[in-house]
Amino acid sequence: MFCAVQLYNEPIEITETTPAGTPRTVQWRGGRLHVRGVREVWQVPGEGRLYRVGVTVDGQLGIAEIAQQGSTGTWRLRHLWV
Repeated sequence: MFCAVQLYNEPIEITETTPAGTPRTVQWRGGRLHVRGVREVWQVPGEGRLYRVGVTVDGQLGIAEIAQQGSTGTWRLRHLWV
């Protein structure tokens, strides 16, 4: 069961990627989110790329929305449903 969406908009570190460059492991708040699969990808002009991914966090399945900033290449966790 999923709770209401939570907006975080916090910096994250992508510690592992697939050969195609999509996130596989995310470091956030001292823990890890393991990406189980990419559900959707958006390219936002001037802002970068958004990924909606299935994740496992603390043994629970969830969905995360992560963003790669276009100008800096840095990553942020935008939303998390667990």
